[in-house]
Amino acid sequence: MKTKKILFTGVIAVMIAVFAISSCKKEEEPAPIVTPPTVSPTDSTSQTTRASDQTNVENESNQAMDEANDALMGVSTTRGVQATCGYTIDSSQKAIGKITLNYDGITVCNGKKRSGSIAIQLPYNGTTITTWSTAGATSSLTFYNYKVVYTADNKSLLLNGTHTVKNVNGGGLVALYFGTPMVNKVRSHMQISFDGGTAIEWNSAKLRTITYNNGTGVLKASMAGDSIYNSENIAMWGINNMGDHFTITVPTAFSYDIWNPITNCVYKPLTGQIVYSGIAYEITLTYGVNQDGTYPFIGTCPWGYKIEWDTNNGSLYAKIPYPF
Repeated sequence: MKTKKILFTGVIAVMIAVFAISSCKKEEEPAPIVTPPTVSPTDSTSQTTRASDQTNVENESNQAMDEANDALMGVSTTRGVQATCGYTIDSSQKAIGKITLNYDGITVCNGKKRSGSIAIQLPYNGTTITTWSTAGATSSLTFYNYKVVYTADNKSLLLNGTHTVKNVNGGGLVALYFGTPMVNKVRSHMQISFDGGTAIEWNSAKLRTITYNNGTGVLKASMAGDSIYNSENIAMWGINNMGDHFTITVPTAFSYDIWNPITNCVYKPLTGQIVYSGIAYEITLTYGVNQDGTYPFIGTCPWGYKIEWDTNNGSLYAKIPYPF
């Protein structure tokens, strides 16, 4: 029983700052630019690349944040289980609410190697550290040459930039345990390179809700777009590696398990849709499908997601397996 309590505390700790994923972008900025059509409507390779790049960036950001938050809580006054894999924790600045994760670039964890570092900072006014459970508290997480290399195909993803998150309603472990969801307002500004290419711009404005089922022990996250640029549900925007000025909206919030002791199916989006716009032929991504593309999926874990886009000759679609 004691072991379960420690594990539960550590897992919830993962979530408590998990949503510290983003650097504040001011809402007065000009709206994203729409790119005119430049590709063939039947160019499925380009469409698949756009969709998979976006999905991988979002997943790696989420996983890194959860890992960082677990480590942060592990060196605070809250006890936690630190399931480190391929990184060490520098807690020499924990007195000011800061720790750093340093990745070795050698150890293979879940099919990938990681290098670089992530610095995590809790609110600190020069005298005291504001606990994350305080309503309105804002934390930051900064990526320094954080590189992910997938061992299956040697493809890579390099992230630099900062994420900030506001704990809108406050509350922490106890509140979540007793059924009060945690709501986080997320902002981010990142520079991302795929396979050593030119860095692209990737931003986000999201509302994320964390819930815990005390009966099943499942810790779940759901994400919806926030209101920005006087538009509803814009969740992400930037310039992709094809030069498109894209925007992403979330007509149906998507969700995934942060922790699931029953299926261990974590970080694989289970439900939801996003719309990838500002490109020649708008793409709809539907998460949580079977291998044959049917939705919702049947079984323990979804196989992947499908993408669809309209052309002058009808609709086209492709299926993409989750690489994580």
